[in-house]
Amino acid sequence: METKAFEAPALYGDHHVSEVQRILKALPGVEEVYASSAFQAIEVTFDETKTSADELTACLEEAGYL
Repeated sequence: METKAFEAPALYGDHHVSEVQRILKALPGVEEVYASSAFQAIEVTFDETKTSADELTACLEEAGYL
């Protein structure tokens, strides 16, 4: 398992937290998602044999959170 942390300046409400969790948990290999609107931070624990940090980054960028 690998853990990747992201700064997410567009993460500023609970509705964003729920959406980030929904988006990331849909990816194969994602085990845990911690998202905080208070700290504008996201931390993802994932199986690097099923997905990559680059894929997580691309997904979050596409959704507009990074």
